[in-house]
Amino acid sequence: MTKLVVDPGACGFICAVTVEKLDKYHASVDLQSKCKQIQKLAQAVKEIDFLQIYRGAFGQNPVTQSAAQCKCHPSCPIPCSIIKAVEGELGMAVKKDVSFNYQE
Repeated sequence: MTKLVVDPGACGFICAVTVEKLDKYHASVDLQSKCKQIQKLAQAVKEIDFLQIYRGAFGQNPVTQSAAQCKCHPSCPIPCSIIKAVEGELGMAVKKDVSFNYQE
């Protein structure tokens, strides 16, 4: 099981992302957030086929398309975090923290 806690910034809606491997290319996804758009997204991406993500062009996969349909903010990091968690859980990428830090 792979778990991420994502602080998306200004909106303040922390999101817990939990991904569990189902088979070589499939994973279940659970999102916990108080954000209404992310709650809608959680219903749309309960199971992910990694091959649909891997084979698609950037932004043309079920996660980002569902995020658009759920009216997620264009810079919301949650869709990306879902993909990163799925990759890590399925062994398709190294589990490594990601961060954005403003420098003034």
